[in-house]
Amino acid sequence: MKPVLVLGHGQLGLMMAAAGARLGLRVDRLDTESEELLPGTSPMRLPVTAAGLLETYPLITAEKEHLPESELVETLRAAPAWMNRQAFLDLADREREKQLLDRLEIPTASWCLLSSPDDIEPALKALGEHMIIKVTRGGYDGRGQWRLPGDNPDTLPAESFGAMIAESLIRFDREVSLVGVRGDNGNTRYLPLAENVHHDGILRYSIAGEDSNPFLQRQAETLLGRIMDELDYTGVMAMECFEEDGRLLVNELAPRVHNSGHWSQLGTEHDQFALHLRALLDLPLPETEYFRPTLMLNLIGCDFVPQWLAIPEIQCHWYGKEPRPGRKLGHININAASMAELRDVTARLRPLLDEEHRRMLDEALAHYKRESDNRRRQD
Repeated sequence: MKPVLVLGHGQLGLMMAAAGARLGLRVDRLDTESEELLPGTSPMRLPVTAAGLLETYPLITAEKEHLPESELVETLRAAPAWMNRQAFLDLADREREKQLLDRLEIPTASWCLLSSPDDIEPALKALGEHMIIKVTRGGYDGRGQWRLPGDNPDTLPAESFGAMIAESLIRFDREVSLVGVRGDNGNTRYLPLAENVHHDGILRYSIAGEDSNPFLQRQAETLLGRIMDELDYTGVMAMECFEEDGRLLVNELAPRVHNSGHWSQLGTEHDQFALHLRALLDLPLPETEYFRPTLMLNLIGCDFVPQWLAIPEIQCHWYGKEPRPGRKLGHININAASMAELRDVTARLRPLLDEEHRRMLDEALAHYKRESDNRRRQD
């Protein structure tokens, strides 16, 4: 099978390389800042040239939308090996993403471009008294975002006007995301919706594997399918949405594997990383899939605790990064056949977490119980 190059060497690329190894597939990662190659899951670093990479890798994908504008990266993105060129052009820029959604008549928050500070007052009048301002490129995990009223408009970076949008604030019922995969032949498969809980702009936990609302699942699949078809996309794409009174509004799109799909590593037979590689290489996508209700807990700004590994019912992924506040350092997946079993697993995990992660786990467990009760009532 063809070797694959991933632009980016973070945890998403690492997990893609691990999934590739299980298929006997060579997946290597490129540190786009230092311009060094990391073979497979190895930390070894090798010097490279654009010509050498293009000679070696007939398929190039990425673990992130926002790539440095270096000569090496631009050469790779101009090559036929670079997959999903249009998707990365449109979805790496919030203004272009919003224009795409509007063109397809896909529901999203009302928005406008902020070209200068003089546009703020008219935007408040047009979008409502509460709005969110976002830089069009580079913002993630709550960075590059401001709320009005609340944040001081004078703190908005002057150099970002013309590259910021304002959105109306959505009073949503919950946040959900859908991971879909589209093959080169246009065939699609979808994972169940995940419900996501964020604090301070960072995903704290996801609950997925069995959605309680089939109508919402079909609605999400229709929306994401239209987007992937429009972009002639191949691979895994994630769509984050707000649910408002049974209606989905698309918030963000990611032309790649995504944090909210990590639950699939334990909750599915074929996780998002394997699905992405299958689609890129034109390998068969699974016709059917068995899903298990799964809780994914992000590990943020904490230290690694080896005792986590002593709990057989959990799956721990640690990214090997230097700990710092607010940084995603790993995640834990948990699934169980019943609430009683889940309580037993989390009771053993809870003492091994710091205070912040215990609070997150308690909140997630209460959330999981509500979803489980809802499913039983519907059944």
